[in-house]
Amino acid sequence: MGVYWLSQIYELGKIMQVDESLLYVGHEASPLPNEKAWFSRMAAFMARHRRIVIAVWLVVTVAAAPLAITLTGALSGAGWDAKGSTAEAVRKELRTDFPALGVENPVVVFSQESPIADNPESLVALVAALANGPHVLSVVNPLDMPAEAGMVSQDGRTALIPVEQEISEEAERPEFAGELGKYVGALSIAEGGRAEVTGEWPVWSDFNKMNEEALHKAELLSGIPTLIMLFVAFGALIAAGIPLLLAIAGIAIGFATLHMLSWVTPISVWSMNFSMMIGLAVGIDYSLFIVSRYREERVEGKDAIEAIENTMATSGKAVFLSALTVVLSLAAVFLVPVMVFQTMALGMILSVIAVAVSALTLLPAVLVAMGYRVLGNRRKKNPDIDAEGRWVRWTSTSLRHPGRVLTIGIVMLGALVVPAFGMKLGMPGARVVDEGRTSRDGYELLVASFGPGAAAPAFVTVDQSQADAVVKTALGVDNVVDARVVSAAAESGRLVVRVIPGTAIDDSKTADMVHDLRDALKTEIPSAQVGGPAAQNTDLTGVLTARAPYAIALILIVAFFLLLIVFRSLVIATFSVLMNLVTVGAAFGFATLVFQHGYGANLIGIEHQGFVDAWAPLFFFALLFGLSMDYQLFLLAAIKERYETTGDTLRAITEGIARTGRPITNAAVIMIIVFIAFGVTGPIPPTELGLTLAVAVLLDATIVRVMLVPATMALLGDKSWYSPKWLSKVLPHVNFSH
Repeated sequence: MGVYWLSQIYELGKIMQVDESLLYVGHEASPLPNEKAWFSRMAAFMARHRRIVIAVWLVVTVAAAPLAITLTGALSGAGWDAKGSTAEAVRKELRTDFPALGVENPVVVFSQESPIADNPESLVALVAALANGPHVLSVVNPLDMPAEAGMVSQDGRTALIPVEQEISEEAERPEFAGELGKYVGALSIAEGGRAEVTGEWPVWSDFNKMNEEALHKAELLSGIPTLIMLFVAFGALIAAGIPLLLAIAGIAIGFATLHMLSWVTPISVWSMNFSMMIGLAVGIDYSLFIVSRYREERVEGKDAIEAIENTMATSGKAVFLSALTVVLSLAAVFLVPVMVFQTMALGMILSVIAVAVSALTLLPAVLVAMGYRVLGNRRKKNPDIDAEGRWVRWTSTSLRHPGRVLTIGIVMLGALVVPAFGMKLGMPGARVVDEGRTSRDGYELLVASFGPGAAAPAFVTVDQSQADAVVKTALGVDNVVDARVVSAAAESGRLVVRVIPGTAIDDSKTADMVHDLRDALKTEIPSAQVGGPAAQNTDLTGVLTARAPYAIALILIVAFFLLLIVFRSLVIATFSVLMNLVTVGAAFGFATLVFQHGYGANLIGIEHQGFVDAWAPLFFFALLFGLSMDYQLFLLAAIKERYETTGDTLRAITEGIARTGRPITNAAVIMIIVFIAFGVTGPIPPTELGLTLAVAVLLDATIVRVMLVPATMALLGDKSWYSPKWLSKVLPHVNFSH
C-alpha cells in the first residue's frame, strides 16, 4: 500500500509545470509595521523603555546568579521510584518495618588474593575503620555472620560489608553514599587487598557526579564553536555575543527558579543537565532568529523602532509559538508519576520559558540600544539577503519535481524509521557508570564473586505463616538461583524473603523473572508483595511504557490544534504533524541502531546496552516533537507571511524558504553543536538524548525543510491553506503580515 501511494505521488509530480520566473523577483522590503498589533506594541514599549528594561533584567540576573551557581547542592539524587507502584510500597515497608535488614545500605566489597579465613587481618582492620566513616551508625562484620547469610564468596576471597548510615531524608542517601566512597578510597588497604563501595545509592551518587562533570565539559566544548558559528552568522563579534549572553541570562533565571522550588519539593539533579542543554540550544536559536530579522529590517531602510516592531510581529511571534509548543510538549511528561522525570521536564520548561521571555523582552531593548553596532559594517550587504538566491535555486528542484522529491525524502526518512519498530526498552544498571568509579568497580567485584544476580535481588514481604510457601514458589520460577527468609517477623506479622535471579538487573530475563514471580504469587499467596532493585527497575519501565501512549497522544492533539489555530489550515496542521511524526520515527531508528545494536557505538566511546532506555520514547517524543515543530513554525510562518503579502502559494514557498534559509541553517548548526557537546561528554542516558536530538534537528533542517515541506505544498498548491468554512468562522486570526 505504501509503495502504491509513493508511486502516485511521483506520477502526480511529473505532470506539474512551474514557471520559475514567477517564483522569485528578488528580495522585497517588508511593509511598515502595524503599530496596533500586540507584538509590535510590546516591542516598541521595550525599545522605548530600553534603559529600564535592561536595568531590570540586569538586577534580576545578578540576583539569580548566586541561586543558579549553587543549584547543584540543592538538588536530589533520589526520586526514581514509580509513585503508586508495588516496588515503592515494598521499599516503604522495608524502611519502616525492617530497618535492620538494611537493603538500601551501601556495601563495601572487600577482596584479597588469599582466602580471608586464613588472613582476616585486612578485613578486620577495614571493618574497624568503617566504624569511623561519614554518618556511619553500624557496620556488619561478615566474619560474624553465618555462612548461609552469603556474605563471603564461595572461593573465600571476597566479602561484603554492609554499612548503615544515619539518614534523615531521601536526598541524603546518594550524598552520604558518595562521602563513604571517598572515605574508603582514601583508606590504606594492605597489599593484595582492595575495597570498593557499591549498591543502589553509591551508583546514583557516582552517576550524578558524572552528570555534573559532563555538564561543565559540555559548556566548554560547545561554547567556542557556538560563538564561532554566531560570528559566521552575523559577521560582527558584538552581534554574535548577544544570543549567547541572553541565553545564559535566561538559563540563570531558570536555574534560580529551580533552586527556589527545591525549598518546597525535591528536585532531581538531572533537571540541571537537561535544562541547561535545552535552554542553551533554544535560547540561542530564538535570539538568532530575532537578531537576523532585525538586521534585515534595518538594511531595508527602517529606523530602529520600525525594525524592531516588524521583527517582533513576525519572528518574535514565531518564537512565542515555538516556545509554547515546546512547553506544552514537555508538560505531557507530567503524566508519568516519577519525580525524576517530572522535575527534568519542569527544569526544561522553566529554561525554555526564561529564554523565550528574554528573547521577547530584553532582546528588543538591547538591539535598539546598540544602534548600528549590531549591524557590523554598514557598507557590507546583509549575508542573509545575499544567500536568498542560493536557497531559491535549491528550492526550485523541489518545486519543479515535487512528486519525485517528496518520494525520495519519504524513502530516506522511512529507511531510518524501520529500525525503530525493533526498539527494545530497559533501565540501565551499574554499568551505566564509568569504570574507575568506586560503585562500578565494586559492582564488577560483586558480580564476579557472587554472580550477576547478587546486585539485583528481589525482596518479597509476606505474612510469616506463608514465608515457606513463598520460598518454595520462588525456587520454582525460571531464572531464580536462590530464595530464603532473611529477616525475623516484624510487629506487623510479616517478614522478608530475598530472591536472587541468575541475571543482572539490566537483563530482560531479570524483568521476566519479576513478572513470573508476581504472577505465581498472585494466585497462590496474594498477601506477598515483590519489591527490591529488580522490581524497581521493572516497575519503572512498566509505568514509562504504559503512560507513554497517553502522553504522546496528548502532544499530538495539542500540536495539531496549535498549528490549526496559528495557520488556519486543516491541511498544514495535518501534514506538519505527520512530517514531525516521521522525523521523530527516524530519530528513534537512529537511537535503536546506535544504542541498542551498537552500530557506531565505539566511535562515541560508549558500551551499548542492548536496549534503549525506557524513558527515551516519552522524552524523545516530547522534545523531538517540540524542537521539530520549532523549525516548522519558523518556516511555515515565513511562508504564510509571504502568502499574505503576495497571495501566491508557490512564490510564498520560494520566498519563505529563501528568507529563512540561512538563519535556520545557522540555528540548526548551533543546536546540533550544543546537543553533540552534551551528548559526547556524559554517560549513556544524556548521550542518547543529545545525539538523538542532534540527528532529529539535522533531518528536520535538511530533508524536511528543503524537500518535504516545499514538495508537499507545491503538490497541494492553494489547497495547502484549505479549511472548512465553519471552522474558519470559529478559529482566531493569527497574522504574520504587517
